[in-house]
Amino acid sequence: MDESAQQPQTVSPMEPPPSNPPGPTVPAVTPVPNAPLTYEETPIIEPVNTSQAPPSPAPPQVSPQPEKKRSGSCLKTIGIILLVALLFAGGIWLSSFVRQFLPSTPSAGTPVQTNVTPTPGIAIDPYETWKSYDVKSGITKLAISGLQFKLPPDVLSPICDGACVSQGTYLPGGTRLTVAPRGAGQSLRDYRGTLITDANGVPIPTKPLSIGGLSATEYESSASGRTVSGYAFTQIRGVMIPLTDMLSVEVNHFTPSGIAADFAADDALFDSIIKTFTYAVVTPGATIPSTPSVTIAPSVFPTATQSGY
Repeated sequence: MDESAQQPQTVSPMEPPPSNPPGPTVPAVTPVPNAPLTYEETPIIEPVNTSQAPPSPAPPQVSPQPEKKRSGSCLKTIGIILLVALLFAGGIWLSSFVRQFLPSTPSAGTPVQTNVTPTPGIAIDPYETWKSYDVKSGITKLAISGLQFKLPPDVLSPICDGACVSQGTYLPGGTRLTVAPRGAGQSLRDYRGTLITDANGVPIPTKPLSIGGLSATEYESSASGRTVSGYAFTQIRGVMIPLTDMLSVEVNHFTPSGIAADFAADDALFDSIIKTFTYAVVTPGATIPSTPSVTIAPSVFPTATQSGY
């Protein structure tokens, strides 16, 4: 057995660490004994909810006031009522006092009746807006000098019927108005001394009528008939107006067959139209209104005159 193996080995002592080289002195670090590590937790930040409205501040606390005495409230109410009554009475008195110094005026709801005194010498013409028309000769087709009539502005101007034996237009109610001169130099004979009939020879009743101081003849029929110009009618009314010994004018209106017309309304207008006829004989330097020389009386005439143009 090897003796060297059983002998204890000697260990040479550890050499001290080399000393630091010359230079700046480094402080010695004191060893810290082993200790457990501690960590600081990060606080959790909750998200802000912007949709929720900020909390409203609490309403201010109102300190309760002591209730007023009931007797004081009643006295105040009575005082206000008395003040209003005094102001109202004072207003009435002041109004009556001031009114006596103001001119009296009628109330708005009371109609004022004004008496209008017409100016002497000035006559109001009810036909001022109506239009004047000449009556044309059935032979020459020219206007008969001095013979005119008027029509409302809403009535169309008369036109010649056929060869201008008569002139015609329509009234607002639908009836037809015709005007025709009669006598010497005209297409139609004078009506005086004849029996008035329609185109078929059926007599039409007549009666006297005064128009502007002239003794005219009126005829009217509700029976169907026919005019000389060929118009079939269901109702007719007309007048024959004498102007001179040899000249007259016929005016009528009738409801054409097959037409629904307001005969009554047009008949009232017809009465106004026949009052507008004027005839004046024109002489050098003067205008003399004509006057009838023959008075027409209702009688049985020996011959017949067809009417209704």
